[in-house]
Amino acid sequence: MGKSRRLIELMMAVNRKRRFTVKELAEEFGVSARTMLRDLQELSGMGVPLYSQVGAGGGYRVLAARSLPPISFTENEAFSLFFASHALRHFRSLPFEASAESALRKFYQHLPEDVKSQIDEMRHRIDFFTHTRPERADHLEILLQASLRRTPVTITYGAPSDEIRERTIQPLGIYAHEGYWFCPAYCYLRQAFRLFRVDRIGSAVWADADALPLPVDVSEVDLTNWGFHFYTNREGIEVKVRLTAKGMKLFRDKSWIFPWGEVQLTPNGTGMLEMEIPSAEIPFFADYFYSFGAEALVLQPEALREAVRSKLGRTLEAYNLPDPSDDSDSIKEGMM
Repeated sequence: MGKSRRLIELMMAVNRKRRFTVKELAEEFGVSARTMLRDLQELSGMGVPLYSQVGAGGGYRVLAARSLPPISFTENEAFSLFFASHALRHFRSLPFEASAESALRKFYQHLPEDVKSQIDEMRHRIDFFTHTRPERADHLEILLQASLRRTPVTITYGAPSDEIRERTIQPLGIYAHEGYWFCPAYCYLRQAFRLFRVDRIGSAVWADADALPLPVDVSEVDLTNWGFHFYTNREGIEVKVRLTAKGMKLFRDKSWIFPWGEVQLTPNGTGMLEMEIPSAEIPFFADYFYSFGAEALVLQPEALREAVRSKLGRTLEAYNLPDPSDDSDSIKEGMM
């Protein structure tokens, strides 16, 4: 095996292992201990973070910030990586933001000049627009790590107009919608699943395990099914909404990941939505169905109908008020 090939395979090997000795690697690669020692020193010079420990039980280990082995890419694979990153450029906050920028910069530097030119040109030929929000979401990384490790975090939470409260939560993941980042999680304060807007999280630290009640098993809950658990064991009320054909399309576009009931279709393309919601969520669903305009008609419950009707009344009242910028009367007087 040539030296360059041996170094590549050696880098893969040390990244797979937690600990190893020079003798073990020398036997695995069929070289002398002196040759293996020189190879490890060369890897260290290339940036692989190796730590040596002498004495009985000593050897080498790779530090936590270990390097990944080199990977070869086709041109199209290189393009896809850049545009996956390009698709996220309108978000003010991203998990692992600094690391992603660093990785992309390293990757770009080692591309052939003709591939760099194509990427530079195509940056201005394709884009992925989303809402650009002024609010920053500064705790995406710890929330994502907590969902992977299934470890609780303690946060301070509240909108600018609300009282800021401390809560301990078990994050289930993070997702972006219309420019905002959200974190569904089990809330120890409410003893139920809740949805948190990440830009309203003021601080986030690993929770003190000794101060927590019995741990909650969320191993079967993730972003694909958390909505079902969100509504489980909550006092609900039945809702019926008639949707026009256009309303059906709006519902498909606006319902995103929530399991909001079932829709019975009619031959002419309209539908009847039937679902159950917690009574505390009436203000939210009033805003939701109000946004449909005349394409959705709430049939029940009366409390939800009244909430939508109230919003429509305020809108109509605002449109019936005289326009303060309208000086048509003064214009008429000037013409007389």
